[in-house]
Amino acid sequence: MRIFKPLTVAASALLTLLFLSHSTPAQAQFPAYLHAISDLRTAREYLKMDGRPAFAGHRHHAIEEINKAIDDMKKAAIDDGKNPWHTPPPQSGGDPGAPIHTALKLLDEAHEDVGRGADSPENRGLQIRSLKHIDEARAALHHILEDRM
Repeated sequence: MRIFKPLTVAASALLTLLFLSHSTPAQAQFPAYLHAISDLRTAREYLKMDGRPAFAGHRHHAIEEINKAIDDMKKAAIDDGKNPWHTPPPQSGGDPGAPIHTALKLLDEAHEDVGRGADSPENRGLQIRSLKHIDEARAALHHILEDRM
């Protein structure tokens, strides 16, 4: 009988703690650069879907720049103790019928996410390099859109 009182007190304290603790919203659990990695990976897949040979050079250049940006952001994630493979879903949907426009939209969102944070000294300029790579990829896609006109 004596054991029931301490167990009851412990269970009550645990339940109170669970009810009073507020949970972190899902959006806030991931740093912005993890959202950017997800958006960049999705943009890359949309670019791979576009098979028009006339735009292969610009598309290939954009994919290379996206890969470089992802590599830099993965280094930042690892430096922060985050898992770069555990990323949230992309922030917006896409249109497989317009892969270039969708990829450009995702690149814009990734650029905004990466630019939102501060580049810490221990990351050795990863944010600036990532933004530069994203800008290069965006420029390559703008060339494709201009060439179509």
